[in-house]
Amino acid sequence: MFERFTRPARQVVEQAALVARDATAAETRPEHLLAALLADEQCLATRVLAGLGAAPADLRAELDRLRMQYVDGLDADDAAALQAIGIDLDEVVRRIDRNLGGALPASRPPRFGRGSKKALELALREAIALRHNYIGTEHLLLGLVRGGDRVVLDTLGAFGIERAGLRDAVVAAVRQAGEQTG
Repeated sequence: MFERFTRPARQVVEQAALVARDATAAETRPEHLLAALLADEQCLATRVLAGLGAAPADLRAELDRLRMQYVDGLDADDAAALQAIGIDLDEVVRRIDRNLGGALPASRPPRFGRGSKKALELALREAIALRHNYIGTEHLLLGLVRGGDRVVLDTLGAFGIERAGLRDAVVAAVRQAGEQTG
């Protein structure tokens, strides 16, 4: 499947693993794929997002905010439940970082987790559904959204971006890019 990826899409996948490693994550998750995608401001996916009113820098800031809020899968509701029994999640994270200094980055990037693998598979399905013989960053973006990861959906949702509108914008952008290149 990887041979069908465009160079920018391949670079996003490779960068996602490095983002996960730098975050000392146990696995490469969909949020790491999104972070790597947003780092390439020239790719079709980020141009589509910008066209929908979501600048890559603003999306990255929101993604970072949500990644901190959803510490290892815990969200605001979890934090509130812990607070109800006298545990301040933010303070626990601060103390761990202060006392342990954070984990050392792994020498090798972590493996792709179930959510990331699902997003990549759905990217392939999106490419097939659109009758494209390649998998580009636009398909990765659609696969990420279709995958249903909470951090990804909440990041895009903060800018009013939903699956149907995003897919329509991708189709229009691909059509326009095809017309421009001949």
